[in-house]
Amino acid sequence: MAMNLATLKKAVLKKVKPSAEEVAAERRMAHALMEEIRGLEGSHVEVMLCGSLARETHLKGDRDLDLFVLFPESVPRERFVEEGLRIGKTIFRGHPWEEAYSEHPYIRGEIRGFEVEVVPGYKVKSAEKIQSAVDRSPFHQRYLEKRLTGRLRDEVRLVRQFLKGIKCYGAELRYASVPGYVTELLVLKYGSFEATVKAMAAWRKGEVIDLENHRPAEDARKKFDAPFIVVDPVDRERNVAAALSLNQFTRMIAAARAFTQKPRLSFFFGKKEKTWPLAKVKAMLQKTELAGVETGYPKAVSDVVWGQLRRFGKKLANELGELDFKVLRHDEWTDEKKRMCCLYELEAATLQKAMTRTGPPVTDQANSAAFLAKHQKPLSGPRIEEGRWVVEVERKHTQAKTALKELLQKTKASEREGLRQALAKKTRVLDEKALVEWYTKDKEFAEFLTEFLKGEEDFLDY
Repeated sequence: MAMNLATLKKAVLKKVKPSAEEVAAERRMAHALMEEIRGLEGSHVEVMLCGSLARETHLKGDRDLDLFVLFPESVPRERFVEEGLRIGKTIFRGHPWEEAYSEHPYIRGEIRGFEVEVVPGYKVKSAEKIQSAVDRSPFHQRYLEKRLTGRLRDEVRLVRQFLKGIKCYGAELRYASVPGYVTELLVLKYGSFEATVKAMAAWRKGEVIDLENHRPAEDARKKFDAPFIVVDPVDRERNVAAALSLNQFTRMIAAARAFTQKPRLSFFFGKKEKTWPLAKVKAMLQKTELAGVETGYPKAVSDVVWGQLRRFGKKLANELGELDFKVLRHDEWTDEKKRMCCLYELEAATLQKAMTRTGPPVTDQANSAAFLAKHQKPLSGPRIEEGRWVVEVERKHTQAKTALKELLQKTKASEREGLRQALAKKTRVLDEKALVEWYTKDKEFAEFLTEFLKGEEDFLDY
């Protein structure tokens, strides 16, 4: 149901804005952890809370504490990493934690319901002197905390929830979208949620946002060569929207256009129906030609796994195409725990045994001789059609399922370490029965398969 924009904004904020009590509890926890870190022995000289919670642009339930432990530039890299890990492990005593990796290792885990990251970085005088990407975060914090007033913070929350609702939020490879930092810069640029969405609806490929006017727009396009360019205010050499794919960029534009025509609450929170009834799924599987593969999940950082999975899915799609199985579309999914899959919709999963090979013109003597020598025992031919040699030969594979089995065996040894590990754990080709079984047992996979089968942009139905 469409509603007045002011009423709509209030309704969304009521759902997504943390209460004063929640914010106070978050602040107390952050303060306690920072005080503990300050009291630990080490070379660190400052502890900073960064990220959306520090700037109060976070959403209700986003209990993420990003703590940056800053060291002098004089501390050697090896010692800096060693001390950072020691401090992180000390903070997590008695709580679950793991060692994660960005440009260098850090510790993350859970403390009393909060997702906490303890990240070492260097305290540098300017963003031009950073030694790793982590060192930019304090500059982002200082830049934004001076500019984001109370009203603008709520506008950021609205933009962020809108992008989450249309599935265009998150810079991780899984989402190929924009990070929270970009939503904050958009509001600084346009001034409000509605102005941001109005501008978004009119964006074009190569759109440039440069709050500090670091360089002319055309120069930015040449340097970054991306669908959407948001120059980092604190680092002119960085496009903070670099992770955004062309598909996601154009999805943002289309959704913004639809929203400006008919503002709805559902743009912010998606459709209520996340999965189809099983009978509907089975009926749809009867109408489409689906094939898929399942593998295990490797021990690796999520972004690395998603990168390898996307490449693997595309590689299999290309190889299916080379075997004459035309792939209409494909997608990849993982629960980031145990299972991964690549799913393909085919024009046909079963092909005829015979296929036509068209050769060179008869007048091309040398290539004609080579073609005839190569096809000495065809199913039919050689014959001349339209002045060219033609033969009918037998396909190697007539079933997509058997083709995928062979392709999986071939690729096991050639893939990178993480994916090779996953393929060694488990591989199977997914037929209709296997897809239905997985659908009934795994809610996350059921949502993925429903979305794949629908194959439509949700916001067009709002």
